[in-house]
This record gives sequence, structure tokens and C-alpha cells, in this order.
Amino acid sequence: MERQSFYFFDIDENILHLPTRIHLLNTMTGEERAMRQHEYEDIKAYLGVPGLWEDWADPPARAYREFADGKDRNGEEYLLRDVRRAMDSSGWKGPSWEIFKYAVLKRRPVAIVTARQHSREIIEAALQLIVEAGHLPETPNFLAIYPCSNPEIRDELGPHLTTAGLKRRAIRQCVEKGLDEYGRDLPHSFGMSDDDLKNVDLITSAMLEAKLDYPDKRFFVISTNRRRHVKMEILPPHKDEEKLRAAEDDWYG
Repeated sequence: MERQSFYFFDIDENILHLPTRIHLLNTMTGEERAMRQHEYEDIKAYLGVPGLWEDWADPPARAYREFADGKDRNGEEYLLRDVRRAMDSSGWKGPSWEIFKYAVLKRRPVAIVTARQHSREIIEAALQLIVEAGHLPETPNFLAIYPCSNPEIRDELGPHLTTAGLKRRAIRQCVEKGLDEYGRDLPHSFGMSDDDLKNVDLITSAMLEAKLDYPDKRFFVISTNRRRHVKMEILPPHKDEEKLRAAEDDWYG
């Protein structure tokens, strides 16, 4: 057994740009309005605030229904439909697509950590569609899949946790699973990319926690946010600065 580079990925706006919609509710008229995730991010702070969006709100149970297992009016599974639609358009590859494709090509262990509610089976089937379309060389070497908002996965990770807490717990579980399967004594590397700056902060915390427990391993965080695209290696606090390694330009090899 030899050292491995492990790759953890968020899905939305990271490896893929998908046309999945969030459904808002007009609390005065009962009208629904659907919009893409990036559009929602731009206006969510104004929901319920006097002005253009004051009558609009997230209906908790239904707003994110396309981010869970389920079928549209044509009987298509939401995520499979959206992956097919994305591949028929331009610009569907996210900022971490090439790293993801590289990891698949090199048979690196890959983990998916997402806030979506789909089952593991549906996420795996969606990525298989990309393989069958010829955009990936083969099926990813899955280490783990954690759709953190899925009820069964929440119970598995800790039903009391927030979404951020669930993702942090999932990242740590992926690290432990990687060590169990590929050897705890080897100098492995672990890295994760995400587009959401709040998630980048929690990933950094999770990776620092893992670094403190496993100082002989290397841990990396990649922010693919459109306002702050950075890669960094997690280094523990150390008094002797000369003993700190300089972060490499990239973490995969």
C-alpha cells in the first residue's frame, strides 16, 4: 500500500453548475417563483425586508424540493434531469471540474460532501450520467458520499447538528475512512474544495482539527468562490517557523 492523495468535493457551483431551482413563496398571493441558486444567493438577504422582496419567503418544506430525491411533473428524477440539462448547455463545468476530472483519471479516492438532500444512490447515478456521456474517463473511485441534509445521513452524522456542523462531521468521517482503508501510517494528503465562503471556514476548521490529530498528514483547502479563489495548506501552530513547510502550488499529485 502506498500514500494517497484524497479529494473531497462540494457539488454546486464547485464541480458543476446545475439548473436546480429554489422555489420562493409570495406570502400575500400564494404565487411561487423559481430561481437558480446563484440568483437566490443575491437576493436572500432581502426576503421579508421592505422593498421588492418584502412579500416573498422561503417555504421551508418546499423551497428546496429539487435539491432532494423526487420527480418533476414529467416523471424525471430532479438531479438526473438537471445533470442531463446541464450537459446539453454550455458553461456547466464548475471551477473545480478539472481537478475533479484529474482525480477520476488518476483513480484517486474521491468523496462528495454536499448540503443537498439526495440519497447517495441518486448522486452516484447522476455522476455516472457524466461518465456515460464521455465527459469523465471512468466511474470515480468513491471513498464516500455525504449528502448532509438527507434525513438518513443527518441521523448517521448527528441529527442535532446544523448543516455546517454536518458538513464538518462528514469531512472528518471521510478522513477517518481514508485512513482506515488506505493505511494510517502513510503520509497521505487530503484536500477539499467549496465555493461557499462560510463552508470554506468550516472546512478549514475541520482540516485543522485533523492536522492536529495527524501531524504527519497534509491537509489542503481550496476556495472556488468567485470573489476569493485561493488554495492553502493547513499548518498547525508552531513556535519554530523554520520547521514549517511552504505550501505547494497545488495539493494533487
